Amino acid sequence: MYIEFIATTLEDALIIEQSGADRIELVSALTEGGLTPSHSLIEAAVNRVSIPVNVMVRPHSQTFCYSYDDILIMKNDIHIIRSLGANAVVLGVLNENHEVNQHMLEELLTECSGLEVTFHRAIDSTNNPVQAAKTLAQYKEITTILTSGGNGEFSSRLQTIQEMKTVSEHISILVGSGLNASNICTVHSAVNTGYYHFGTAVRKNHSPIEGIHLEKAKEIVQLLKG
Repeated sequence: MYIEFIATTLEDALIIEQSGADRIELVSALTEGGLTPSHSLIEAAVNRVSIPVNVMVRPHSQTFCYSYDDILIMKNDIHIIRSLGANAVVLGVLNENHEVNQHMLEELLTECSGLEVTFHRAIDSTNNPVQAAKTLAQYKEITTILTSGGNGEFSSRLQTIQEMKTVSEHISILVGSGLNASNICTVHSAVNTGYYHFGTAVRKNHSPIEGIHLEKAKEIVQLLKG
């Protein structure tokens, strides 16, 4: 069982470690789905916690179809994130046909040596998340896919996650978006990936602009780890 919580501040990161979670996803602008955090925040988090810190690499929230200038910025961010000692980068790139942009993904992966790589929920914006997961399985550098199983009804998304798990080979399926203390046991029973990602469910007032609530975070950890 592996539990990941989102941090947007150093205080968040410290509380997440205290809660017993396994990993931090560090982002800025959670209201926009998460953007690349400042290099100073990355450095502080990596130096102050002992659990792995995975860092969002997303220069803006306009689209997952990036320009070549965007890709150059992302590559430079990855270079700096690696130098600061983070565990992983979290990224995703699509083309105008809502498929994984393999050319640009390969460009980014050239900078990822020594880092784990999570392909984020851009996969849920593809036309076929299962086919996208099969595409990503070609890349040994990609260790995790973060997904809600695409869009649509809850039951159909759970089925999609199960299918993604089947085709993803070496890649771990990290289930996220909308998970909370009320539904996580049902989700785990249905998909049993063993990797779960939580955002506002462990925040004060379930708000993306408020901090981590330690007791809520501990409750999730206790539910999953017993």
